[in-house]
Amino acid sequence: MFGPTVRWDDGEAVSLVDVNKIRMRRVAAIATVLGLLILMVTGALDRLLLGVFIAGGLVLGGLNAQLTWMSIVRITDSETPSKQKLALSSAARLLILTGLSILLAIVTRPNGIGIFFGLALFQLILVLQTAIPEVKGLRQQP
Repeated sequence: MFGPTVRWDDGEAVSLVDVNKIRMRRVAAIATVLGLLILMVTGALDRLLLGVFIAGGLVLGGLNAQLTWMSIVRITDSETPSKQKLALSSAARLLILTGLSILLAIVTRPNGIGIFFGLALFQLILVLQTAIPEVKGLRQQP
């Protein structure tokens, strides 16, 4: 149904589960739930448009994370991986994301500022979902 999760190499089990995909799905689920909660709270406070922009920032953060992941995989899987390609890809993506966010924030002020709150919130969720398991792993080492 979902395919094998274990491969056997020389008598040793090798996990085929991609931990990074699981973490990204968890981050997306947390961001979705948080976005819905923000929409409910801002709607109750009669600031629904602000909530829409915060949720939009969460979506843009998720899109950026997915594009970053796909870019890294594409560049590292190529025959000639290059730091320059990775840097140019990141710079172009961040320039477009920043430009779009600034434009939306200016055109739709004062509620448009919520897009930056959503982007920052997504980054916080992403960092926490990455850092906390690593810290737990370091604590368990003798």
